[in-house]
Amino acid sequence: MGKIIGIDLGTTFSAVAQLDDTGRAVIVHNSDGENRTPSVVSIESEKDIWVGTEAKKNLGLGDKNVLGRFKREMGTDKKYVTDYGDFSAKDLSALVLTKLKNDTEAKIGEIDSAVVTVPANFNNDAREATLNAAEHAGLNVAYIINEPTAAALFYSKESGEDLSEPICIYDLGGGTFDVSIVKVKDNEVEVLSTEGVPQLGGTDFDQKLQDLVIKKFKDDKNKKIDTKDFTRNDAEQLKISLSKREEALARAKNSIIKISRQEFEDEISTFLAQTEMMCESALEDANLKPSDISQIILAGGSTRIPCVKSYFQS
Repeated sequence: MGKIIGIDLGTTFSAVAQLDDTGRAVIVHNSDGENRTPSVVSIESEKDIWVGTEAKKNLGLGDKNVLGRFKREMGTDKKYVTDYGDFSAKDLSALVLTKLKNDTEAKIGEIDSAVVTVPANFNNDAREATLNAAEHAGLNVAYIINEPTAAALFYSKESGEDLSEPICIYDLGGGTFDVSIVKVKDNEVEVLSTEGVPQLGGTDFDQKLQDLVIKKFKDDKNKKIDTKDFTRNDAEQLKISLSKREEALARAKNSIIKISRQEFEDEISTFLAQTEMMCESALEDANLKPSDISQIILAGGSTRIPCVKSYFQS
């Protein structure tokens, strides 16, 4: 008998989960033994296509055949031009979903159907493109649900808590931001309001950090470096380090500079202010005050950044 899986098709990473015998959602590891797969595609030839970790190693090095962050363009007419043809965001997403499907079936057997999550702020064209990409990958899609809704359902089941009072789902991922005010009762999610920014997330933070490092090398070391010397992948790793410590080292051209967490937070402050405005707007749309929110659930990898957490604690 086939199995039902859940798929988080992310801007920077994607993941697959299934319910175990106890009804608990567990991650299905990919063929590399990883619990998530980079949403990156490398077109090596018309028949040789890599997806995932190996492809990501060359992202941001100026190779037009290595493509990532295309989720943001779902439902648009944008074409990614490579040496082996033109691809839409839907085409590239289908390649990622094909890897997820193949890796998962190698682990758990035939997949009967899938539930795919999308940002709450995805328009109808983006949702339709996601559905088409999944079908092109050979997946039978049972439902497409909003990411904040999925987060609310998961938290409700895992915690066993009563979430019948309004809760806030703050979902800051690799490429998109959503905030939803919801209630959960008997596995039913009532969405009171939702707001979001289609192009705001960790990839923008990486860009800011990359720009900061390049500027500091020029100012502090009088050394000119470019995006090939300190890539987006390098910036992502530096960002992760700054979530663990107050200072971290950036390396390029056999030289090192220090970057502080405060410098990074200053660079992304306008982005976080945008999310704050969206939260205020969502509360206003739901006719609620901050004191009416019983809980705040942080979802998405970018909420690991300390200043995001401290915003809600202040």
